[in-house]
Amino acid sequence: MDISTEKLTDAGNGSKYDEGYRIVYFEKNNKYSIGAYCKTIEGFMIGFAECDPIIDEDDIPPFISIDDILERCLNLYNDINGVAIYKTDGTCIQIKDRNKP
Repeated sequence: MDISTEKLTDAGNGSKYDEGYRIVYFEKNNKYSIGAYCKTIEGFMIGFAECDPIIDEDDIPPFISIDDILERCLNLYNDINGVAIYKTDGTCIQIKDRNKP
């Protein structure tokens, strides 16, 4: 699927994100939505902390792999067909489909 780099860099309020990464959620009918932005891939782990607010770095699960992040995203949202991490320049880092191992 062709993901717009303009959407990957759009931070809202007319501002743009710098170099970094975005989560992209794939829905039915070739639709997608853009999720969180992080400067590093490991930074996405903050979204999986079990407490809010995060008091200590130990509250954030350790980074295991990109596949682990994508699997966690699939487990959060039952209505998506797949998920990916993209660089803000449009480069796809990795995709994980719900129905494929």
